[in-house]
Amino acid sequence: MVQIVPGILATKEENFKRDILRLMKSPSLKMGWLHVDFADNVFVPNQTIKPSVVAKYETDLRKGAHIMVLHPIEWIDELVNAGFERIIFHLESKDNVVDTIKLIKSKGLEVGIAIKNKTSIDKLKPFVSIIDLVLIMSIEPGFQGRSFIPTTLDRIRDLKSRKWKIKIGVDGGVRDTNIKDIVKAGADFVTVGSYLLKGNLEENLERLWEALRSDQIKLNE
Repeated sequence: MVQIVPGILATKEENFKRDILRLMKSPSLKMGWLHVDFADNVFVPNQTIKPSVVAKYETDLRKGAHIMVLHPIEWIDELVNAGFERIIFHLESKDNVVDTIKLIKSKGLEVGIAIKNKTSIDKLKPFVSIIDLVLIMSIEPGFQGRSFIPTTLDRIRDLKSRKWKIKIGVDGGVRDTNIKDIVKAGADFVTVGSYLLKGNLEENLERLWEALRSDQIKLNE
């Protein structure tokens, strides 16, 4: 079942408040996942709001964190306290990968690994048996609104062909013109940020679903 997950990257609280209130009003997204990006201005050249800001706004969306940070272990307790149910950290970060996975799991959360476009899929192999999902970055992480990297489709196919028992997510540059190709390549869910939030949210969401319906892909609306 394909999932469309709305994504928010906010550098100011007022921007997060604006976006989360819009998403909460959408009947189509009710009770689904919300993807929130966090950045430390070290791992990527951008700094976002903190988890404590997200915690101020009650939502019926299930919160997942994508932490683009150098030391993910330092963020986990705050994310737990903010009500997150899933944490995705980067394979390229500096903390020990197994230690980070074990800590997240010890808190009762789903755990995922994000991987940059230039990082080999092979480097995931030691960890796939102890994680829930892989998030393939289809842009250079840190900012919303960048263009989809076409070679991502080959990376999705590569990951899918290995038949690892994990969910495959794709994050970055997803829109109505490429979502069908992304899902056909093997993605289980896509994170959509700027495309969804610019303009009329419901119309943008419907365009995404319509692109998928045109190929009779099994949907999870």
